[in-house]
Amino acid sequence: MPAAPTALTLAERLAAAPTDILSVADIVSVTGLSEATVRRLTKLPDWPDAGAPGAHGEQRFPRDACATWMADNQAARVDVSELPGDDDDRLTIAEIASRTGIKRNTLSAYPSLYKASRRRPFPPADSLGTRRWGDVKAWLSASAGRSGPRGTVEPSAGAEAPTDAPVVDVLTTATIERLTGKGKEAVKSLVRRPEIASLSSGKVGRARVWPAQALLPALWELGYLPKSGPLTDDQRAVLVDLGYLPASGKPTAEQNARLREFGYDPNGTVEHRVWLAGPLRSATELAAYYGVTASAITHRLSRAEEAADPDRPVPPPIDTEDGKRYDPKVFDAFWNSPATTRSK
Repeated sequence: MPAAPTALTLAERLAAAPTDILSVADIVSVTGLSEATVRRLTKLPDWPDAGAPGAHGEQRFPRDACATWMADNQAARVDVSELPGDDDDRLTIAEIASRTGIKRNTLSAYPSLYKASRRRPFPPADSLGTRRWGDVKAWLSASAGRSGPRGTVEPSAGAEAPTDAPVVDVLTTATIERLTGKGKEAVKSLVRRPEIASLSSGKVGRARVWPAQALLPALWELGYLPKSGPLTDDQRAVLVDLGYLPASGKPTAEQNARLREFGYDPNGTVEHRVWLAGPLRSATELAAYYGVTASAITHRLSRAEEAADPDRPVPPPIDTEDGKRYDPKVFDAFWNSPATTRSK
């Protein structure tokens, strides 16, 4: 699994945008800023000039010029002491993790861990699973476990009550097989893992079940589901049955928020796109990023070379002055190909 990313500047986030022309919505998506903030920025006299309007007449701006502007106007790296965005921004757990650099799994535990704390409950979520950014910053600032001055901002009195209930239902071992692409015996071993077994809510009849809201993030965190990109037909079908994807058309805002909170983004995270666009990487660097040993990287490459599968080309090593390196984009496609992930 990829290692936890360091926090990125807004300029780095913009530079890693997947297209070279950005709408306001695109800038909102990659930076995490609110739409109101972005629209305010685009009206500044030195903001990059808009190019040709989009299909619906929306303004579009050159990505590189926007990244340069942001680098010139916000040089400081994103950290807990100087966090970007407006206090009234509404963010999911995944977006809070992206802004702060705190691990998503750590943040996901805060609502339940601090729910009973009268002095310091974690800010509540609204019906879409988002929290007010100003309240989160105040909570982090006031946390006894963090350094620096205590915050003076109080959570807003009008914050919505928590609504952390799952969208629907539960998962069985049969649906876990469909989600992971693994056989019955492999899934039996998987669900015996302590971190998975502990999430079970008991049995329905003779079948053991797991709350979807609890198990899906764990499967994504453990690497059994893709962090980004296309899903398999079975994965998509299960998520449709559970209500996390529509049967047709685009996901709703609530569905997108839930999936991002679970750990899935069809376009990939900003941090992942930065990694793909980065320099050539050694086997040791690849191992650190994917959370495996260097020998696991070389073993996987050797197996793929022996199999000589035309549908899964082996990324060629590139000789450099510092030894053999790999193109991170080519290697990522190999590492996350269906044939490769089934062999994990």
